Amino acid sequence: MYGIMFIISMVLLVFGIVAVIAAVAFHVTWLYTIYAGFAALVFMIYLAIDVQTIMGGRKYEISPEDYIFAAIQVFMDIVYIFWMLLSLFGSNK
Repeated sequence: MYGIMFIISMVLLVFGIVAVIAAVAFHVTWLYTIYAGFAALVFMIYLAIDVQTIMGGRKYEISPEDYIFAAIQVFMDIVYIFWMLLSLFGSNK
């Protein structure tokens, strides 16, 4: 699952660069809206993976001593989801 998420993240990175260049050079703002929706979906999947990693019982798990790292990981996933949703729905028209 981590390999698939790495590939999806690299696609998101390239798509984000293309969206920013298109928005600046050609004034195509709808491409950034698609990017924000796709990024929110990717970070929701990351949140599910991180929660599963915290719960344990799979190949990868976080030990109980690493609770600060786990809390920061989940917090950052939630912040990125809200940031992308704000970019998606809070645009000025």
